[in-house]
Amino acid sequence: MKNKLFSVEERVLPCVLYILLPLMSCNVYSSATLNVLNWDDYLSADVIRDWEEKTGSKIRLITYDDEDIRDTLLTHTTEHQIDLAVVDARSVKKLASLGYLEHLNDSYRTGDVDSHWSEWCGGHAIPYLWGTFGIAYRVDKVAGPVLSWADFFSSRSDLVGHIGMTNDYTSLIAPALLTLQLPIDTNKAEHLKQAYELLKAQTRDVLTYEYAPSYLLTSKNSDELYAAAVYSGDQYTMDEALNKSVWRYVLPKDGSFVWLDCWVVPARAEKKSLAQSFLTFIGESRVAAMNSEEVGVATVDNIAYRLQSKAFRENELIYPTEMDLKDRLSFDLLSDFDIRQRIRIQEAIEVIHESK
Repeated sequence: MKNKLFSVEERVLPCVLYILLPLMSCNVYSSATLNVLNWDDYLSADVIRDWEEKTGSKIRLITYDDEDIRDTLLTHTTEHQIDLAVVDARSVKKLASLGYLEHLNDSYRTGDVDSHWSEWCGGHAIPYLWGTFGIAYRVDKVAGPVLSWADFFSSRSDLVGHIGMTNDYTSLIAPALLTLQLPIDTNKAEHLKQAYELLKAQTRDVLTYEYAPSYLLTSKNSDELYAAAVYSGDQYTMDEALNKSVWRYVLPKDGSFVWLDCWVVPARAEKKSLAQSFLTFIGESRVAAMNSEEVGVATVDNIAYRLQSKAFRENELIYPTEMDLKDRLSFDLLSDFDIRQRIRIQEAIEVIHESK
């Protein structure tokens, strides 16, 4: 689903863009083009086509898999001209508090979204899709199922040198904290030190800290990745990358967390009315149902859920049972200090890994 560092899908005119160069340098945008910043494979092509046919406008997709790049694009909108973006709920709160996001009133909101999701995204965002953080493993490579984060830290013989972690400070540290049975949003120095020591010892067993779908698409050693920390839905992109169905996604028995992605409109966006038109369209329950099922990720819309196929609704990896959800955690908003602590750990772990 989320598998490119930074690219532009050519839906208007061919144009080469480089990371962090102003998008407007290509001079191709027209008033009828909506510039959407999103993960790759995270918006149905049918939804894009239907909206374009309905409105006569075009969508230009700018895709990323690095949150630092995403935030740079969102906070420098005068240069980059982002009109609409998908951002995780945790980051929405931070960006909104710094004044980078438009407040979205009821005119932006359609469908039958559960109040829990709306509260989580807040007044500056519209709930989009939700899922879980877990493990994907190759059934044709490992000796047996990989069912817990503890397997990632056990030097299990069939996983040594074949593990994929992430370079996101939250998703890197959470598996270590869960293995240690510690809170994933802890602010205690001793907890973070324990997690650091566990991650440090694990570095010898890790193949990569690159986002797994991206690694499979870009690395010559892609066949060496046997198990990875991923977001629900990524397994489909990972299968596509290998042209075969060999990746199985599981919710680790020692815990995971629920994530929520939201739509946001940058405060300085020039095409807010066009963004509103698209949000109104994709917020219709019929459209939300189709988009969710085609992307392979759970919808936030109650009516949309009932419109989906029985097989999709009953897939417990997409829609965990209420009992399963009770064991899945959500993050409290971390303080700037807590974020810096985690970033320091993440950077140190990558340096240690690169030195080996």
